[in-house]
Amino acid sequence: MNMAETLKFQALRGQLRQGEPMARHVSWRAGGPADRFYIPADLDDLRAFLKQLPESEPLLFVGLGSNLLVRDGGWRGTVILTHGASRRPAMDDGMVYAEAGVASPKVARFAAQHHLEGAEFLAGIPGTIGGALAMNAGTADGAIGDYVSAVYFLHPDGTIGECKPATGGFSYEQFSLPDGAVLVGARLRFHRRPYGEIQKEIKQRLKLKKQTQPLALASAGCVWKNPPGEQATKLIERVGLKGKRLNGAEISAKHANFIVNRGQASAADIQALMDLTRERVQAQLGITLETEIRVIGE
Repeated sequence: MNMAETLKFQALRGQLRQGEPMARHVSWRAGGPADRFYIPADLDDLRAFLKQLPESEPLLFVGLGSNLLVRDGGWRGTVILTHGASRRPAMDDGMVYAEAGVASPKVARFAAQHHLEGAEFLAGIPGTIGGALAMNAGTADGAIGDYVSAVYFLHPDGTIGECKPATGGFSYEQFSLPDGAVLVGARLRFHRRPYGEIQKEIKQRLKLKKQTQPLALASAGCVWKNPPGEQATKLIERVGLKGKRLNGAEISAKHANFIVNRGQASAADIQALMDLTRERVQAQLGITLETEIRVIGE
């Protein structure tokens, strides 16, 4: 009998599931089951749940499941879904406070409604604020780390910590939290701008995104980081892999830095296309591609 079957929990208000298929919770719509899957009711409920887990329990926090590939064997441990329990963004001393599980586009709309500019790029980020912070997500115009006033996290002992990362806590696609800490929210500082101008810019960004990316199909966004001085999508095109299919997975014919699930693709199919891309770009162009996404599980 495994740990998922033997652990008992008390006084929880969230939803606890066993053997939950991760394909339901990642944007690629592929991947095996998690031994245990929990949707906390709120921060206090999350704290109560974490206190009852063994210290050795492998934990995976998932928001909207973008930028994540769970292998077909699944996750031997506990997955905590942050998106379901997060409250709406709020104004806090002139800044936007967002819990980690809030969808990034929701923060962009909220900031616009309060005549604040700077969050427009979040409208096109298909994940949560927690994921955006962990990856320091952004565009050519800047990254979320440029707007962070403070981040809040849950220590293993259940207390809340605060970090003001002006001293360099953010770097390219990485934000460092104390060991064992769980990111729970952030305050973001934006600037005043008329609502109509912000809305116009958001619409223009989303229009361009729709024109250039395969949004109608399941994907995890861009798979590869851009090497210095290069564009990953151009490299993939140069080695002849744009449109390459393997079962239900495809290197998108619309944007070669996307791998899409055209229906019934397994995680193994997706990873095989990733392996092929890395190997061919290295062999033909002498460039090593690094992933934007995380690959986890068995």
